[in-house]
Amino acid sequence: MANLDRIVNVQISLNTTGISKEGFSTLLIVGEHLNTLSRVTTYTNVDSMLEDGFKATDKLYLAAADAFSQIPRPNIVKIGRRQVDEINISVSDVKDNTKYKITLETKKGKQDYEYSSSSEASATTIIEGLQTLMNAHEEITVTAESEKLKLETKEKGTAFTVSLSSNLSCEPILATETLSETMAAIVASDNDFYGIALVSREKSDILALAQWTETHTKLFGCVVNEKEATDSEIDTDIGSLLKSNNYYRTFWLYHTNDDDFPECALFARCFAINPGGETWANKKLAGVIADNLTETEYLAITNKNGNTFENFRNVAITQNGKTSAGEWIDVIRFRDWLQEEIMVNVFNVLINRDKIPFTDGGIGIIEAQINSALKLGQQRGGITPDEYDEDGNINKGYVINVPLASNISANTKAQRLLEDVTFTARLAGAIHAINISGSLTYENLIEKTNQ
Repeated sequence: MANLDRIVNVQISLNTTGISKEGFSTLLIVGEHLNTLSRVTTYTNVDSMLEDGFKATDKLYLAAADAFSQIPRPNIVKIGRRQVDEINISVSDVKDNTKYKITLETKKGKQDYEYSSSSEASATTIIEGLQTLMNAHEEITVTAESEKLKLETKEKGTAFTVSLSSNLSCEPILATETLSETMAAIVASDNDFYGIALVSREKSDILALAQWTETHTKLFGCVVNEKEATDSEIDTDIGSLLKSNNYYRTFWLYHTNDDDFPECALFARCFAINPGGETWANKKLAGVIADNLTETEYLAITNKNGNTFENFRNVAITQNGKTSAGEWIDVIRFRDWLQEEIMVNVFNVLINRDKIPFTDGGIGIIEAQINSALKLGQQRGGITPDEYDEDGNINKGYVINVPLASNISANTKAQRLLEDVTFTARLAGAIHAINISGSLTYENLIEKTNQ
């Protein structure tokens, strides 16, 4: 039988390829832990963290809980793991004829080590017994040091998890890498996040992550708990140093409760809104204790471009809403989103068409993609709508300028590079405070009506 395509040949191409967009509503919380092997673990609720071995008292758990406590709540929160190469385990309950168990996992496998104490048990004999069982591990060096069991990776950077029976305990763990190394590893594993929070409140850690964030399209939020931050005459506190470094991608809140993470709560609350539709001031935060500040302390904090969470009568809200450089947080987020939206729109049209001609029509196709992004930014509240003055003159929300093809040199066309495409957009801004003046009078206030 003859093939029909000899007469009618139909070929349909797919010009539907999409390019992924960076997300601007996902929070990453960074800290050291030994509960998962992945650099980045995604959670939809805090119960899943407990199942992975986190404790309800762990800082990472508390930070995630503050994020998930907001209304509306985030769909996901990501936990970024700082590398730990060494830990010390001790016996918390010495008993005769009792089992002591350590579960150790690396990417090569998982293994249980269970030691049964004798009738004359001591912390030393239990530790030495466990050390004998674990001594042949391929990736971990196990050393018995008096009444402590030291576990150390044979190769720096080896991921491992540890689970202990209730009669064993682990000393506080410390990261064994710099924050720039942590973030490089996290980004290599999963770069789909925008907000960054850090459970550490050490000055060196905060300054290091602020420096890293400034060179990436991210937003870092942190807490400053130094009392010096409330003193306008001191300029060596973390808040002052963040301001002096002019960090546009870092914001900080003054907060004194070490078990609260208001930056995570604020991220979650504002990330529930599309970029351009939010302000980071005047936000209620669930699960966070408000600070009682004097006006003098408040002014000192805000003069250092810090933020606060304070009581106003029967409600507690955030104040200021600025980054350390003095720019509004919402402006930074909206700018990042708009840049990504325009870039992806233009790239999509380039890869899904056989050719964009270097003509007025082709330039118009590019202009339409920019217009689409700006129009969406206008709809979401980041760019002001078209307005009119008292004389009826239109004040455009945004204006796009593209060159005419006839005005572009032959040399530029030969390079196939479209230049001199510009736009100007007016930010909608937000009202944070209101000044109202009025007067009281005994005089009549008669308004004439048209008959």
